[in-house]
Amino acid sequence: MGMDTQDRNRAKITKAAQYIEDNLSEVLRASDIAKHANLSPFHFQRLFAAYMGEPISQYIVARRLEKAALELKDCSKMNILQLALGSGFHSHSAFSKAFKKQFGVSPSIFRNSPDSTVRGVAQDRQFLVSAPPSKAIEAVDVADLGQFHLQYRESFGTHEGQFFRQNDQDIGQQFSALLAKDSPPDMFLMSCFPNTPQNLNDANVPIWFGGAYSIQIDSDWGHAWHHFDTGTWAVFEHCGDYRFLYQTWNQIYRNWLPHADYVLRNDMPFESYVTPSDPSDHSRQLTRIYVPIKKA
Repeated sequence: MGMDTQDRNRAKITKAAQYIEDNLSEVLRASDIAKHANLSPFHFQRLFAAYMGEPISQYIVARRLEKAALELKDCSKMNILQLALGSGFHSHSAFSKAFKKQFGVSPSIFRNSPDSTVRGVAQDRQFLVSAPPSKAIEAVDVADLGQFHLQYRESFGTHEGQFFRQNDQDIGQQFSALLAKDSPPDMFLMSCFPNTPQNLNDANVPIWFGGAYSIQIDSDWGHAWHHFDTGTWAVFEHCGDYRFLYQTWNQIYRNWLPHADYVLRNDMPFESYVTPSDPSDHSRQLTRIYVPIKKA
């Protein structure tokens, strides 16, 4: 069963990568790519990064630059501004900066001397990461949760898929204020993404964070609520700095899911913060990751 799940996920990510390849000169949105590949928007970003080895935004930029470099190599008289616009960049300078970051030389130097690149131009990019996992990960629990209710506030922006990096102190203070209130014993702190981040460094994506309750309560901490339906969740633990949460997420989607007897449900995964952010000792932070699943 596990290998069937792995094959299905690999096939869908391959389909997503091929769609990107066929539309490099067009506007590419993560939500549209996910829809084309028949993948849940709640899981697509993490699945793509886990299977391809890099975030989708980074992959798209790299493929556009590689394609542009090959066009420059084949036609040294090509106008760089036209090439930049055709590669999805809005200006000559933005394209040149990205090109130099990718290949180590500017496009004008490359046009005159294609062999001057510090890093080579890939003719064909490997589609799927196939190396065996360096570390196995196991779910600590498969939990059937009843309906619960998230009282949330909204923040914006991610860094490598996480939002604590940018707003660490402020979010921590808001969580502390929530914990200081008289709350039911089963309340827990959590966060989730209501919309798909367009990339793992999306400055505009909203993040909901707050307290989860088995019943909706009266509280002045916040007035917005989201209701999670009854369902099954695979539960994983991350011990340590929030900066490395993305590694645990990648292991879940890349190493655990393909071999599990479960498939993803179309619901939001979330993080539960068992120990609040402690700037003085990140190693003591315990986070539980809940991934919505159902029997395959």
